[in-house]
Amino acid sequence: MLKIHYKNISKALLLAVPLFVATSVKADDMDDVQTLLEAYIETESDLTAQGRLMTDDRTYIVGAPAMRDTDNVANMELQLFQEQRRLAMDPDGLYRASAEDFIIKVYGNAAVASFRRNLIWRPSAEGMRNGGSNNTNRQWVTVMMAKVGREWKIVHTHISPA
Repeated sequence: MLKIHYKNISKALLLAVPLFVATSVKADDMDDVQTLLEAYIETESDLTAQGRLMTDDRTYIVGAPAMRDTDNVANMELQLFQEQRRLAMDPDGLYRASAEDFIIKVYGNAAVASFRRNLIWRPSAEGMRNGGSNNTNRQWVTVMMAKVGREWKIVHTHISPA
């Protein structure tokens, strides 16, 4: 006859349940991080919406020309001004962003992602007549994210030419 030791079963369950919970939390966090990154790319042409994906103190580093900014509110206002100026000059131009080659790692309440981003600008016919030209900008992007409360936010962005 098989003897069941309830102490051993309860110990095994006590050890297994946290492992299961930790694994499912990590899977949920990975999904949330991927969703945040997709939203980051999808909001390239809506910088107000993109700014809501970030903390106010997000660090932003970009090369060519090299700069670092730690006031994300002011930084996003400047980017929004530049976007509004571009739209005023050529409202019918086509702007598109895409990303590929993602590497994403989640470490508890922190995550880091690296990917190649492609920004494509195609001026309208009027824009071409006024001297506009096609522009494709390929970049390597590293984004650090942190779980702030229950929500993932972008806390650091580093962009370099690809």
